[in-house]
Amino acid sequence: MRRLFAPLISICICLLLTALALAALPVNHTVDGSSADIPYSYTEKLQIIGRTLWDRVLLPRATTRDEGYPNWRVTLERATPLLLAGLAITLAFRANVLNIGAQGQYVVGAIVGAAVGIYWKGPTWMAIPLHLFSAMTAGALLAAIAALLERWRRVPVVLSTLMLNFVAFELLRYLLQGPMRPVDLAGVPLEPQSAELPGWARLPPMAGDEEGAPMPPFPGMSWAIWPWAWRLLAGLYPPIWIAIIAAAVLGLMLRWTTFGFRLKVVGQNPEAARVAGMNVPRVAMATLAISGALAGLAGVVSVAGVAPYVLYPDRAGDGVGFTAIAVALLGRLSAAGTVFSALFFALLSTAFKALERSDLAVHSSTAQAVQGALILALLITTSGRWIWKARKPV
Repeated sequence: MRRLFAPLISICICLLLTALALAALPVNHTVDGSSADIPYSYTEKLQIIGRTLWDRVLLPRATTRDEGYPNWRVTLERATPLLLAGLAITLAFRANVLNIGAQGQYVVGAIVGAAVGIYWKGPTWMAIPLHLFSAMTAGALLAAIAALLERWRRVPVVLSTLMLNFVAFELLRYLLQGPMRPVDLAGVPLEPQSAELPGWARLPPMAGDEEGAPMPPFPGMSWAIWPWAWRLLAGLYPPIWIAIIAAAVLGLMLRWTTFGFRLKVVGQNPEAARVAGMNVPRVAMATLAISGALAGLAGVVSVAGVAPYVLYPDRAGDGVGFTAIAVALLGRLSAAGTVFSALFFALLSTAFKALERSDLAVHSSTAQAVQGALILALLITTSGRWIWKARKPV
């Protein structure tokens, strides 16, 4: 229970501090009948922040094509790859394997998954399982390169995984400017991007997102109640269930399996693990491969589960793999904590975009800077080592 409540408490504290810090930013407004800019009071800014979050991020409505839950959809679309990549970092860091290459593994997963979805000519029912599995395999293989370099050439994992990121980035750039670049009917190359995934290779959309598919309520149930029940039960963004199942499997593996026990022992004390007869390099290699597979799965989900179902060059710079490090650390390197942490980061991303369009006009980069500083301070002040030093008698 401690691993569950500690991340929740940290997230709540960070959310509160972020709102308080954003309200402290100077913002002026023009009052009717006056030409002078008058600064908002602190209370007024807090009220605007709260009202904006409710109206543009959390408010339940009847779902149609044009209005309803676009912000919920964006939040869950952002949270799904963050959660999968965060689980990859959580697993690696629990074994004391510093996998800094989740972004590269995420990119190769997106490349291979998109390629299989676009060029697959076999039975359509095999397309989704095949490109999910292929993306996991690609991420695992890229991570395995770092594991092999560490075992046979003593190259630190933190260095090799970081350098392999650039290999993945340049591979993406080459493919989208060459073999995977689509052409028009005249044979002229289009913008550097992949072709659009066919319908049978896409993950199911969020309920009610289809054209002309409004959400019918149960008889006798009002719209005020039904949207909450529908979204929380049947209408969740379907790909997020892949991430939730992965989190559940990872949590069970760490807690109840022999491999999970060996992983934790290797992470806490490698020398004791060697004395106990554990093959530390083999455990580290397996951990890094599974971590890469989760990051690769995040990559294909970000392409096959998000419209317009196209692989773009900016996939290398979206920062999912690097943000996942903060997600895992804020989640206290636990599977359940990482779920809440990923949802928190995705919700903040949606909220920052809403605040940018609010009366406060807080730029999203400013809000993210405040968020990063607060999370860093929170991680430092809640570290077990710092708490132990604070309690240690002088």
